Amino acid sequence: MGKKLLTNLFKTFVFSVILSIAFSCILYSVVRKGSDYSHAVPLIVQSAFLLNGILLIMALPSLFLSYPSIWEKPVFRLFLYFSGPLAFVITDFTFPLDKPDTVIYLFTGIVFLIIHAVFYYKLVKK
Repeated sequence: MGKKLLTNLFKTFVFSVILSIAFSCILYSVVRKGSDYSHAVPLIVQSAFLLNGILLIMALPSLFLSYPSIWEKPVFRLFLYFSGPLAFVITDFTFPLDKPDTVIYLFTGIVFLIIHAVFYYKLVKK
């Protein structure tokens, strides 16, 4: 079970990074019309890895679900699996950031949470 949880976290990280990079590039092109992409793309990729890395670290408590005593309790299971990414999304609303930064952080957190939820559904469905 632990190996499956770790694999799901890695897949969540990879898919979320890809979608975050795509959305950030689209948002950058909308906000900065006519700007040069050559200096922005490395920063966008770097920031997507950083934000998703933070989300991955916040989602690590889900690895405790490999213990059968914790897996059998649905309340603990939901809390351990979703508390980290959900805390990231809620925290995004409390920090005074610029609007584009808030949108990117919020999108990254929600995408990570949705992908994480899909893998949770597949895990529970079995």
